[in-house]
Amino acid sequence: MRKCSADLKYNERAFLSPNTDFQQRLLKVAVIGMPNAGKSTFINYLMDRKVCPTSSKVHTTRQKSSAIFTDNDAQIVFLDTPGLINDRERRKNKLEGTFISDSNICLKEADVISVIHDVSNVWQRNRLDIKAINLLGKHIETPSILVLNKVDMLKSKRKLLDITRIITENCLNGKPVSVYNKRMLEYNEQMSETKDNKKGWPYFSQVFMISALTGNGLAEIKEYFINEAKPNKWLYPGTVWSDQTAESIILTSVKAKFLDFLPQEIPYALKPYMEYFHVNENGVITTVVLVKCPTDRIRKLISGVSDGRLRQITESLQEDLQNTFHNFVRIRIVLESPKQECKNK
Repeated sequence: MRKCSADLKYNERAFLSPNTDFQQRLLKVAVIGMPNAGKSTFINYLMDRKVCPTSSKVHTTRQKSSAIFTDNDAQIVFLDTPGLINDRERRKNKLEGTFISDSNICLKEADVISVIHDVSNVWQRNRLDIKAINLLGKHIETPSILVLNKVDMLKSKRKLLDITRIITENCLNGKPVSVYNKRMLEYNEQMSETKDNKKGWPYFSQVFMISALTGNGLAEIKEYFINEAKPNKWLYPGTVWSDQTAESIILTSVKAKFLDFLPQEIPYALKPYMEYFHVNENGVITTVVLVKCPTDRIRKLISGVSDGRLRQITESLQEDLQNTFHNFVRIRIVLESPKQECKNK
């Protein structure tokens, strides 16, 4: 498979016996969390490029992928995963089996587990979801960190500290944090009375408070990951930044952009295909994506008046892809409905 790199290609044979003057270090980080917790945005900011497509709707990430960040002698491989769901939710929403299996696979490979928790979600912020707790329990030997995301949307610092105590069960590495005031003493007594109603995980080694959207607090996490990398051979050459092909990234980016621009369930029914793909000697990408629409009505809805909405989607997509590939991208989206397909035949 051709991995995405600075020049979209690399000499794999040369990489198998690299000529380097330094000892290589490696860290594999599994990133898990509930749907829309900000996992992909978190990775993109650390990577300084939009490796993982994002949108405002749930289930944008549908299968695992790797984003590779290399800094001097350290290589950090981020294992991005779909949002955590159970089998009942998967069947109800007709989602792929990868939504269940990929998180388990990534956690088996990981050196560190990073749990992204959305503190802006008023319904879920006061407890760690049981699916995350169960996964952490299956991989208790792997170090884990808690990343409290979207802290910029929480006005009260006291509330943020309360959430931290609940999610960590007021422990780090399984050991209680020192009780230094009456408020924390009352909290510990409350936790001991509700052991059966598990809301957190006491074995996190570190807690970080960030905003993946603004980048606040992410420099500290990046430094932590680089320092945690251990002597080991890199999995990828230093120029490679994704395990996905350029074509695959473009198609998933098209799907994500439709999720942002189109209402309700419509974007989930669209099927994009790569019609044309070319990279010139300067790394400039030219591509045509064919999108099959279930009905002619939906095709017209996507196009908008005088193709106005489709132009907006294409322009926004082009900007995202140029942020991804750090180069110019020419992209055209062609919409096709069953009615048009019959005419073409």
